[in-house]
Amino acid sequence: MIALTAGLLFLVYLNVPAVAVRIHGAPFMLGAAVPMALALPVLHRMLVRSEPLRVPSVMIAAVVMLLLQGLSALASDRPLESLGHVETWLIEGVVLALLIANALRTPVELRVAARALIAAGAVMGAITLLQQALGAAEHPFFGFGQLDAAMSDEGGRIQYRLAGPIGETNRFAQIMAVLIPIGAGCVIGAASRGARAAYLAAIGLIGAGMALAFSRGAIVALVLAIPVALAIRLLRWRQLVAVVLLGIAALAVMPRYAERVASIGQLAVRSLGLDPAGLRNADGAARGRLTEMKSAALLFVEHPILGAGPGLAPYAYEEYAGVVGGKVRPGTRRSHNLYLQMAAETGLVGLGAFAVVIGLAFREVDRARRRFESTDRRLWGLACGLELALVISLTTSLFLHAAYIRYFWVLIGMATAIGAQPGTPALAAFLSRMLHESARHIRADQAKA
Repeated sequence: MIALTAGLLFLVYLNVPAVAVRIHGAPFMLGAAVPMALALPVLHRMLVRSEPLRVPSVMIAAVVMLLLQGLSALASDRPLESLGHVETWLIEGVVLALLIANALRTPVELRVAARALIAAGAVMGAITLLQQALGAAEHPFFGFGQLDAAMSDEGGRIQYRLAGPIGETNRFAQIMAVLIPIGAGCVIGAASRGARAAYLAAIGLIGAGMALAFSRGAIVALVLAIPVALAIRLLRWRQLVAVVLLGIAALAVMPRYAERVASIGQLAVRSLGLDPAGLRNADGAARGRLTEMKSAALLFVEHPILGAGPGLAPYAYEEYAGVVGGKVRPGTRRSHNLYLQMAAETGLVGLGAFAVVIGLAFREVDRARRRFESTDRRLWGLACGLELALVISLTTSLFLHAAYIRYFWVLIGMATAIGAQPGTPALAAFLSRMLHESARHIRADQAKA
């Protein structure tokens, strides 16, 4: 069952079901069956091992959140359409996280699941590198190497923004960025030099894939996560120097990405009114997103309690964008900010419930990190990685709306699972380490003899 769970998580994170349905015309039910197959190891535990279904506090809060979203949908102008959005959050979100939390009950299962996610990220990173080398437009890799946009420099040379199996660059960069701290946590608990080298190679592929998406939001999230990584000691100061030098080197060999990163500072200066030109000279994408965010904020002001209804903010975009001004685009537009979108669509009630879910998830993973710090370095490293992955996911959500939510709920499920792991008593952990060290010294003496 461990192999089945890991294989299913690998397929889900690689977005194989969606690629099969959207690109290759597979039946929708077949695509939906892959993540729902996680019910098999859970049923095995319940029916064969007589283990009860675990419903932790995070999942209870998530169910309450869905009920409140349903109330908001019923009060909206388009209740049936809005309830469809709630159903997506139920199936691709809460149910998926509940299955993961129940399927991963042992330290071995958690570590294998983490390897599956890292392996999926490494595969996506390898594909983007091959695309970059062989020609992005000519090699879509059966839908696992999609393109989202193209950039050109002063010489007219085209550089595509690579979007992996997702098809949207900023989202692709987000799901890759969250894997970097999980991989770093696995490096800490690696059992051998070979395993450590494999994890580092996977992190390199994941980082390359993220970089070739040319996402500014991912860079901002990684930078803002550094103080948290230092505080929980997943990253040391001497390692930070190496990370900074590596980042500078990466930007040096990717001048177009360096320009996009530099534009973040320019946009911040103009947003604060410190540039006489204001936002008029900012790039169109940035101005468009600010207008979309302002539109969602105004929609929230007019519907502060229950919001306009889950999934309905895009339909109000044109009306409210015309009021707030900026770069107004025709048609429906997403809010490009998860929190403003939730406020606009579900009001204070829905946003508050979502905040409770996040708070409980952080409580679980943070307790696990503290519990395993002196007793189990493998689980401690994984807990650190998951905690930082949540930070990165939530930070990138400042620039992204609620889409592909299954990736966020995969992290919630993993965080809930590690939070339920019992701690090893300190004395038992000490004796275990002593026996391990004694055995290692005996083997070394035997080898010398």
